[in-house]
Amino acid sequence: IKRREWEPYLIAETTVRQEAGKPESSGFRTVARYIFGGNKPRIKMAMTAPVRTSSAGEQMSMTAPVRSTSDTRRQATKVSFVLSSKYSRRTAPVPLDRAVCIKQIPCHVLAVRSFSGGPPSARRVAKERSNILAALEARGVRPLKNIPELVYGYHDPFITPSFLRRNEVALFVDASSLATAK
Repeated sequence: IKRREWEPYLIAETTVRQEAGKPESSGFRTVARYIFGGNKPRIKMAMTAPVRTSSAGEQMSMTAPVRSTSDTRRQATKVSFVLSSKYSRRTAPVPLDRAVCIKQIPCHVLAVRSFSGGPPSARRVAKERSNILAALEARGVRPLKNIPELVYGYHDPFITPSFLRRNEVALFVDASSLATAK
């Protein structure tokens, strides 16, 4: 388990509603259009990694992407790209597609577990979440409550073979619990 501390950053995000399973591809395309010129002033931006996905079904105190569950109900999944640090809320290009929004993510601490393979199933995400929770408990670190896990993908989802893909599952951590951690 790795610890990551993030300073505030911007994301371009869309919410996709469709049957549970693979909403990430349509969300990816929507946000990619923004990155590749679907913005005002129609500039192409560098694509950054990772692609973030998250469940949009829970109320969160901060924007925090997670993957949808694998049940048969219609799910809302958030898909986002991290924007280059050269942009601020005022200077980020304006999305032409109303489905894309620019959000400021506040500083936060994550507990992260990395693994290779294709996009993880809900079962794999749950397994990695459980592993992270066990490791945090053993160290006396508290996860934040009611904030779903993040799923990060560090690859082009259409070109990179599964065995070369890197994925991560991450949980938000109560930073105040780190001072007393084992």
